[in-house]
Amino acid sequence: MAASLNAEELNALIQVSKTVNAHLDLDTVLESVMSVTTEVMQVEASSMVLLDDETGDLMFHVARGQKADVVRPIRMKPGEGIVGWVVESAKPAIVNDVANDPRFYNKVDEESGFRTKAILCVPLATKNRLWGAIEVLNKLDGREFDEQDLALCEAIAAQAAIAIENAVLHRDMVKTERLAAIGHTVAGLAHCIKNVLNGIQGGSYMVDVGLRKGDQHTLSRGWEIVRKNSSFMQELVLDMLTYSKERQPEYESADLNELIEAVCDLMEQKAKDQGVTIAWKPNPALGTVTLDPKGIRRCLLNLVSNAVDACNGVTGGRVEVATELADGETARIRVSDNGCGISADDKEKLFQMFFSTKGSKGTGLGLPVTHKIITEHGGTITVDSEVGEGTAFTIALPLRNEVGSS
Repeated sequence: MAASLNAEELNALIQVSKTVNAHLDLDTVLESVMSVTTEVMQVEASSMVLLDDETGDLMFHVARGQKADVVRPIRMKPGEGIVGWVVESAKPAIVNDVANDPRFYNKVDEESGFRTKAILCVPLATKNRLWGAIEVLNKLDGREFDEQDLALCEAIAAQAAIAIENAVLHRDMVKTERLAAIGHTVAGLAHCIKNVLNGIQGGSYMVDVGLRKGDQHTLSRGWEIVRKNSSFMQELVLDMLTYSKERQPEYESADLNELIEAVCDLMEQKAKDQGVTIAWKPNPALGTVTLDPKGIRRCLLNLVSNAVDACNGVTGGRVEVATELADGETARIRVSDNGCGISADDKEKLFQMFFSTKGSKGTGLGLPVTHKIITEHGGTITVDSEVGEGTAFTIALPLRNEVGSS
């Protein structure tokens, strides 16, 4: 007969339920599940292994504790290891001496340097689907896992599986809505592409004329038109690809200040051409963090470029980019300008697909893509603006000290 939970454990389970069901974003749910599991179970480390629908492999999606950055990328074949046995049999396992269990998969320990002594592993399943398993390693007080621990872990897994299923359903619904929105805006996109192609055609004609007449000035002007429209088309296609598909951030360690400084340096010439100054104010306390450098770089390029454009024609145009550390848990990036500002009506539409305040000069995809990438990081982006006064975008990113943890 399974052990019953005491009052303290029941209270902990209630808190688990509140925590893991407070979100609909899948990555946030997974992170929350493992954070509360590690805390409630009082263990050295824990991990969640999910089934890959395409290959049947077991993937370490979230790990908590020592060497979590090494654990997370590992894949295991179906049935491999104690966790593979649990998933395959749909039965829990308590192994208090892993060294003498033939099912134990020691590759994780070999690669991470973590020493697993005891494992408690339970299936992660709902009524209609087996999602994978949760495993916890080594009790903090050194004692063995028992039936009481098993009962608590199974109760946590039951709540977690429901939360994961709800998050997946929500993700699929959002994806469907996003694709539907793309379908409804194909006509607008085609019109945008038509304008770009007309620009390329016009520039090509000027290049031909310049070549025939040996007119270097006409040749240079024509080539500049072709180059700008080609760059515009590339930006449009990349933004469409980013917006239209689900994408997991490719986390790696990076110096956030260096990344932002590189973006500011890249935008320096554009700013000078428009008589705009870029002021970069780094916070040295940030240092190296874990994020998706390519994704965040794309966001910052969008924001800084927009800020420079907003200052075009403004005497003393200025763009300020600054970072700060909030409560030791959040990195904030602020991109502000003293440009034309944004009306209250337009501010409500900024993150809508194909909405642009730049007219034919904008794709209407930069800010929606930026919002999507930041959301995928578990962060937020907000905007404050006054017409004629300027605009400030603020990105807030949760700090991650190691891959798969926050």
